[in-house]
Amino acid sequence: MELLCGEILENKIKTNFIPFSYINFEEEQINVEKINTEEELIEKINELNLNENNLYKIILEGKRNFIIDIGKIKKYIIKENIIKIKNFTKLNYNLEEIAKEESLKGFFVKEAIKQLETADNKKIIEDAIEIGLEALEN
Repeated sequence: MELLCGEILENKIKTNFIPFSYINFEEEQINVEKINTEEELIEKINELNLNENNLYKIILEGKRNFIIDIGKIKKYIIKENIIKIKNFTKLNYNLEEIAKEESLKGFFVKEAIKQLETADNKKIIEDAIEIGLEALEN
């Protein structure tokens, strides 16, 4: 079995076949904690030293300081062998500090923390907190 790779140039199409035996599927992890913007993340992904004969899944992890839009990021990735990007990051919030605030955001976080302490599926509550805080900030 072979994989057809191609490139469309101005007046011609350049193709070549790569046997699957030469293709590896690999994962690259990127910690986003020291990255401050989506543009910096795109730059970091584009600077990855990847084997052009392999296909890659990029896994984003860590606490982030910005909103990640995977669709937007994919538009600006110049590496054609990145086939998937997964976002396993969390927003960089100090929930205890926010809960002390006398505001709608503080009340929301206090109630969410109570739910989090007794929840069977903590992931759902964590996602709800993240979405709620994003909504309250905008």
